[in-house]
Amino acid sequence: MRSLSYKGITWHDDPDPTKKDLVRLQKKYGFHELDIQDCLSEHERPKVEEYEKYLFIVFHIPYLSRTSGRILKEEVNIFIGQEFIVTLHEGKIPILDFLWKELRDSRVKRMEYLEHGTGFFLYQLMRHFFEGIFPLVDTMTKQLRRMEDELFESGEEVDLLKDIMTLKRNIITMRSILLPQRTLIATLEHKNKRFASADLTLYFDDILDAIERQWSLLDTAKEMIDALQETHESWLSHKTNEVIRVLTIFSVTMLPLTFIAGLYGMNVALPFDHHPYAFFGIVVLLLLLTTGMIGFFVRKRWL
Repeated sequence: MRSLSYKGITWHDDPDPTKKDLVRLQKKYGFHELDIQDCLSEHERPKVEEYEKYLFIVFHIPYLSRTSGRILKEEVNIFIGQEFIVTLHEGKIPILDFLWKELRDSRVKRMEYLEHGTGFFLYQLMRHFFEGIFPLVDTMTKQLRRMEDELFESGEEVDLLKDIMTLKRNIITMRSILLPQRTLIATLEHKNKRFASADLTLYFDDILDAIERQWSLLDTAKEMIDALQETHESWLSHKTNEVIRVLTIFSVTMLPLTFIAGLYGMNVALPFDHHPYAFFGIVVLLLLLTTGMIGFFVRKRWL
């Protein structure tokens, strides 16, 4: 656990909290036993728990896995009191590492973030967290545009099913992460008044507006990916039907030719089988049948 203090306010951050660390924090600040259990559990829903001396906050940060290309989430647990703020999470979070280095190396940044109280510092954390979602939404939007252009502008058949399903899953995951966060920020806006000035409510409104914009963008992206999936399936069905039509015409054309060739290949007496021009006559007949059937298919616009 790393700690940083400025003018009576202390920030504790632990990227890999153990039960021993949590018990030590519990004894120091009087955290409830149920909150400690929530921090030790692997999956906890986003929520805000209010106590006499502190707030306990659980929320999720989405991030893009570089290996699988999937949107995953990292749970962050926060304890905030009048003179302390504790952030607990599994593994390093780039935004927290960035803020930590800024506050550690710059007195001006410590004054900017911590001088106005823990409530203002919590706002700054939330602002960085949710502003970091916009690049993820932009990435998904660009992927959607790329697939749309590839599907409609490419003259060849393209199979985008895997890419479409991966992007659709990421959009659904992002929406499932943002949905409870909207309620969380709205709740936090009122419960955080004990640790922040009244005018800070406007700042949390700004975070809520950012979440609403992200939700609106994801809502549009969901509609577009659904339409793109339907279009892609129709495109594949159309191409498949074209291939089947060509194969069917080829099979129908070859059927009488195969019949005649097989008939005269039998070891039985047939009309004109001993005629010196029988072979050439059969070849001409086959050519006439092929030409006639192809002409019929063209006239019917099947070719």
